[in-house]
Amino acid sequence: MNETTIMLTPSPGVKPEFLATVEPVSTDASSQQLSLPFELVLDGYTREPWSSGMMTHNSEDTSGWKTCYLLSTDGRNRLPGFLKYLRDRKKACVAKFNDSTASTRAILVVPFDPPPIPSEQLPAGVDKAQLLYVKYLADDRVLSRGKKPAIDPNKQLQIEQQKQKEKQIQMQQQQKIQREQQQQRQKQMAQQKNMSQSTSSKKGIGGGILGNLLGAQQKTQNHLDVVRAKRRNNDLTPDLTSGAAGAITSFREKVAADLEKFKSDSGTFVTKVSISLASLVNSVPIEERDKVTMDVFKYVVYEQVEEVGMDKWIAAKEPTDFIDEIVIAVYKEGHVPADVLEDLNKADLPAELKGLSRHMADTQSKIAQRKDKRSSEVIMKQNIVGEDNVVVLNTNKRDRRTLEQIQKDMLEENGGDMKRSRFD
Repeated sequence: MNETTIMLTPSPGVKPEFLATVEPVSTDASSQQLSLPFELVLDGYTREPWSSGMMTHNSEDTSGWKTCYLLSTDGRNRLPGFLKYLRDRKKACVAKFNDSTASTRAILVVPFDPPPIPSEQLPAGVDKAQLLYVKYLADDRVLSRGKKPAIDPNKQLQIEQQKQKEKQIQMQQQQKIQREQQQQRQKQMAQQKNMSQSTSSKKGIGGGILGNLLGAQQKTQNHLDVVRAKRRNNDLTPDLTSGAAGAITSFREKVAADLEKFKSDSGTFVTKVSISLASLVNSVPIEERDKVTMDVFKYVVYEQVEEVGMDKWIAAKEPTDFIDEIVIAVYKEGHVPADVLEDLNKADLPAELKGLSRHMADTQSKIAQRKDKRSSEVIMKQNIVGEDNVVVLNTNKRDRRTLEQIQKDMLEENGGDMKRSRFD
């Protein structure tokens, strides 16, 4: 069989790296072999519905897709990690090349959700972990049939602005219609009230207290009106290019671009990301500045480090003298200083271990103080022996300690590493 070398582009603009050397494996006698080139470069990712492996497996093939299993023969065992990367991000990897047999632009897809491997149809001795399920289409123009043409970003922005203007005009028209309807209802209510007043005046309410009360009630009803609350305008989509959202978005894009450059530079193992809160919120309105805090920007940095570094980089905040300015150092795998690792591991100790170590240190210091006190007393007694005019006071004092304190002191004198008493 013909072998094919598969190369993988980690990110746009980076030189492709070796992934695996594969050859087709036939699962049954009727399977068709794919015409693959000597070298194949996987340089794109997609989440389009046609890239799913289960869709081709469960439905009839109406667009010319072919499927095949490729077996890795290089022995480097890189395919399992690559497939796990696709599954975690739920996207397929794509390669395009010229098909020599059909003189067209062919496309090969590595889906993230391949169908179950038919174990009974595989040749003997084939390792499932070294199999790669792929989809093959001899002519990529089949995918563009019925697909909308790409729109220029400037035209897309003009179209969105036009849509927003149309929405605003439509809302103004609706508000105008509502105001006209409300005025008509008020006119009708006024006419009805005038008619009722005319009929009541003809009949006569009568004098006295009851007549005055009914007249005042009718006047009150005539002067009452319903004030409707203003409806909030929720139809307009939020603008992500201005205000607090715009500041966070621009900062995220800047950090992502810097980390991509850091990733592509193989000779640099540490970089630093500085955050100045005053410069970042300079263009944010005052009423929205409570939404953009230092914690938000720190979270953005840690999120981008985790995503670009694929959970292999370490980010640690360096000490600074200012509250609104911090510096976060990013280290590549295997190049983290020992003191940084020690500080990170200290934060992971449980509270029980911290309390135990603190208790042991206090116990040892108390034992040392008692020993020093006893040695000083012995030296003082030796110095005053033979002197008649010297009297030692307070040598026969009463022990005022409790039973629990005496037992605790006895345990500490015998050794600081012994188990504590049940009275402790």
